[in-house]
Order: sequence, then C-alpha cells, then structure tokens
Amino acid sequence: MALVPFGPNCIRARDLACLAVLLAQRGPLFAQGPQALVPQAQPAPAQVAPAKAPPSAELGGYRLPLLREGSVITRVLGDLAQDPDEKLWLFRPFVAESGGLRREFVLLPCPTLEDMLRTVRLSPSPVEFELTGRVFIYRGRNFVLPELAPPIVRFDAEAGSPTQPSTKAQPTPSGDAKFVPPVVTSQPKVDSKAAADTKPANADAFAADDAAVDAIEKRLEERVGRIPARPAPAAKPAPIDAQPSTPAVATGTRFTLRRGRLLRDPQAGSWRFVPEQVTGSGDPSLEILPCLLLEKLELAAREGEAAPSILLSGSAYAFEGKSYLLPTSFRRAREGRGIGR
Repeated sequence: MALVPFGPNCIRARDLACLAVLLAQRGPLFAQGPQALVPQAQPAPAQVAPAKAPPSAELGGYRLPLLREGSVITRVLGDLAQDPDEKLWLFRPFVAESGGLRREFVLLPCPTLEDMLRTVRLSPSPVEFELTGRVFIYRGRNFVLPELAPPIVRFDAEAGSPTQPSTKAQPTPSGDAKFVPPVVTSQPKVDSKAAADTKPANADAFAADDAAVDAIEKRLEERVGRIPARPAPAAKPAPIDAQPSTPAVATGTRFTLRRGRLLRDPQAGSWRFVPEQVTGSGDPSLEILPCLLLEKLELAAREGEAAPSILLSGSAYAFEGKSYLLPTSFRRAREGRGIGR
C-alpha cells in the first residue's frame, strides 16, 4: 500500500477522491445527455374559478319552498306591488328568509284587497300592511286570500326603505281625558260709531262708480231689451237596447252542491263556473279562484270533449264589480235520460 506524503500532493489527492465520489453519484445524470441539465418548467397551477354569488330574488334565481295549502299567515308585515307581466298584485314580507330572499304571495281578489288598493291610491306616503290570510297553491305558486290587512302609514319613511314598527306601549286615556271640550271663540263687540269713524276714505268714490254702472245697464235694457237666459240642455233619453249590468254575487254567498258547467274564458284564459239556469233568473257566472282544487277541475274538463256538468260547493267573493268563487269540493253530476242529478 503506497503512502502519500504530507504536503500539497496529499491535499490534492484528497480533493480528487471527493470529486470521484461525486461523479459516481451523478453518473446517470450525465448519461442522459446535456438536455438533462436544463431545468424542466414547472406546470402552471390550475386556476380556480371564483365562486358565483347566489342570484338575488329580483333576478328570479333560487326559489323558496312553497307553503302548504291551508296554512295561515298571521300579522306578517310587508308591502304591496304589482307584477308588470301578469298584472297580479303581490304581497312581499319584509323579513327575508334563507339566502336573503323575500317570499312573494299572489293576492286573490276579494273585498280586503279592494280596500288595500284604495288605501295605497289615496295615501301620499308609503303604506305597509299587516296581513293575515289563508295560503293556497296553484301551478307551483303560493296564493293568499287576505282576510285582515290593517294599513300602517309611514310619513317619515321613503319609498323602498320601510322602518320597523314601534313596540312602545301607549297609555290609554281614562276619565275626562277621553273627551276634548269644544273650543269657544268669542268675537269682540264692535261699536257702530267706531265703525262709522273708521270708514275708508275712498268709499264715496266706489259708491259713485257703482251708481254710474247701474245707470248704464238700465239704459241698455231700455234700448235693447233684457236678454233671455239660455235654457239648460235637455237630458238625452237612455237607449232602449241598454240593459243594466248584472250585479256581482254578494261576498259570503255559499254554494252547496250547485249544479252547473265548467267553461274556459277565451279572453282571460281563466276557468268559470256557470250555474244552471232553471228559471231564467239564476246567478251569473263566476271566475274560479286559483287553488289545488282548480287543478283537479281542469283535469276533469280535459277528460271529455264537452263542458262537464258538475256539482260544486264553495264561497263567493266580489272584487271591483266582478264575481269570484273559491271552491271547496266538487263531484261530477249524473247525466242521462230521466236522471236529474
């Protein structure tokens, strides 16, 4: 075994030994060629698309689940708006539900809705309503028959920015505080002599002008004569063919197994119940209000070619001179020779 003496040669031999070890470890790298020394480009990280914000209620995005038919909403605070497309009146509660969406109810025509519209049209300030009513379903949409809707007028609020109602208790007046005594205004007595002394200075000139005008009018009447007054135009007689409009069925009228036919209104596209005219002076036709039972009536009407004869029960409602019927039950009427029902 040869010994390497100490000195520069010893240090150089040690460096060569270390270099040989490094070359042995990186041998496969040099075997791949000079391209292996070129650093490989790292793949770009996949770009993650930003999460889209949930669509708002005005854009018609997510829909809230429907309320069950027959349920009741009680003292729900909201406002009144009109659907620009279908011209329906909508009630929108102020309290938002899941997702920040506001629920919308289509209001069914009835006297309560008529009072609500009258209040909105007459009030110069935004009006809120505390609605109580029954919920119905028709073609995947919630309808409400308002039973009570007291208005709440906010004189200090702008349109679209409702304020929360005050919950502070108000004291109830009792005793004499209930009555407000009438205000008696006493006029001071005027002395006739003092009134004569305070006569305006130009009163004599006005009196002279009035006398001159009266004299000129009198002379004109003597020359021309008094002009006869123009007679009032006679009222036009009513045409003979005019027939009085059919009065609407009173609100609250009950129909119990009333026989009639179900017809489709070609102009409005709604379904109407036409009661059977036995004596010639029966009730007028009524438009059927949207509900689940109306969907069943539509299926029954589409099963046959002719308008089906049914026995219908329900309650009538009047709205702006028209009659509406909220059905509660129905069944097909038996038809045939010698069969009345």
